[in-house]
Amino acid sequence: MKNKDAVLAAFTEGAELPNFISSNLRLLRKAAGWSQTELAERVGLNRGNIASYESGCAEPSICKLLRISNLFDITTRDLTRRDLSDPNELALARSAHQNETANRYESYHQQQAKLDHLINSSYDLFRHKRASAEHPCKEAEMYAGHYLQLLDLSRQLMKEHQSLLDELGCQCK
Repeated sequence: MKNKDAVLAAFTEGAELPNFISSNLRLLRKAAGWSQTELAERVGLNRGNIASYESGCAEPSICKLLRISNLFDITTRDLTRRDLSDPNELALARSAHQNETANRYESYHQQQAKLDHLINSSYDLFRHKRASAEHPCKEAEMYAGHYLQLLDLSRQLMKEHQSLLDELGCQCK
């Protein structure tokens, strides 16, 4: 809590926010038992990049920061703004990452259910309208064909999306 209070106070006073990237990166890498080269290979960098980050001479791009934070099960915010040398802070950071990941997964799962419902409802409406049309014109038939192609593609994408969610769900538990 003390760390969050300090960050909040610094932010509200207009002071520069603390930056723990270099010390946290070194700490987490050593705790994992990896050399700079091993960490670099895991995130698609070279050893020099990691050395620069750990010395504070450079900072990773947001893309690299995301890879690094996910590798260590830490949010980017905690990697950059929380002093993880305190074991309690590290435990809180890992817990926050797990909660954030689980919440994001649940949100994606709910969105997928809504999309499935929307796709099925639109198909029900399409079938109803098509059945009630006595003599549809050629243009209506052409649009119906396009709709059915779009429906097939949408359902295929939803199956792939569900498969991805299932795979992620296994990793979140």
